[in-house]
Amino acid sequence: MKKINGLLVGFIALTLVLIGCSSDEDGESTSDAESGVPAEITFGSATVGGFWYTLSGAMADVMTDVFPDSSTTIVEGGSVSNLLGLGQGAYHVGFSNGQTVPEALNGIAAFDEPIENVSTVATLYPNVFHIVVRADSDIYTVEDLKGKTVSPGIKGYSGELAFMDILELSGMSYDDLGGVEYIGTSDGADLLRDGHIDAITGMLSAPVSTFQELDTTLGIRLIPLDDEIITALNEKNEGYLDYTIEAGSYPNQKENVGTVAGYTVLLVNDDLMSEEAVYDLTKMLFENRDTWETISTIMSDFNPEYSVENNVGNLHPGAERYYKEVGALK
Repeated sequence: MKKINGLLVGFIALTLVLIGCSSDEDGESTSDAESGVPAEITFGSATVGGFWYTLSGAMADVMTDVFPDSSTTIVEGGSVSNLLGLGQGAYHVGFSNGQTVPEALNGIAAFDEPIENVSTVATLYPNVFHIVVRADSDIYTVEDLKGKTVSPGIKGYSGELAFMDILELSGMSYDDLGGVEYIGTSDGADLLRDGHIDAITGMLSAPVSTFQELDTTLGIRLIPLDDEIITALNEKNEGYLDYTIEAGSYPNQKENVGTVAGYTVLLVNDDLMSEEAVYDLTKMLFENRDTWETISTIMSDFNPEYSVENNVGNLHPGAERYYKEVGALK
């Protein structure tokens, strides 16, 4: 069974976990004691309309077959909140972005202390940093955003944190902007179309269908990052990797656009998911990769070797066991 919930990031999600791990009247755990699979698996995802939400829903459907005695609850979260939820035991499984994982493990940036009870299951695909403006805009560089109104996405999401890093490395801050609108990608596109904001930024799977449609109906441009900024971002956080949005990714895009990407990572709480359960989860991910690619071609490179090569964080023993079994990890 799959249940899709709304913004239940804190107390309700924790309550679900406690319920899933509670004991019945005979004192027996409601979890599967042999496999270590909770009766209720809470999956930290993202807001409705994004690829994380769609992908987590598809994964939850297949998890029903892998863990028939468990149900999966999808919770709208984000890169930072999912890691916090995993660390606090509110989530069993969750997505995050590659550049956020080292921050969580080291207790820096948005994390007051290191998160030590979370491990990586798989690295899935790159989330690409975009700066999108109207085709007729006078914005051509990051510095041109001075005095402009920008939507950095949802407050506290990894896209906003990346944007703040880019501004800092460019000698700027929010104080230099004309305004900030915290809003999702789809609503941000509507504001850009209507001229209520000047730019949208975010870390998103590329190409973004919302931006493809906007380029077709309105006309947009992508703002590149300078090579110096890309290098400085990687030095600041190894999770920021050089990335090129190739010409033609959007209908009117004539040239390659240099930027950075952070890979989407699937993680688990070490205390709530056993080695056997994570092994089964990892196996499920790769045996059903064609299903994920059907949802989006962004998953076309996803395989065990790709996941190991781009691994971020510490691999869970269950995942490591699977990778060794298929020869992706020696």
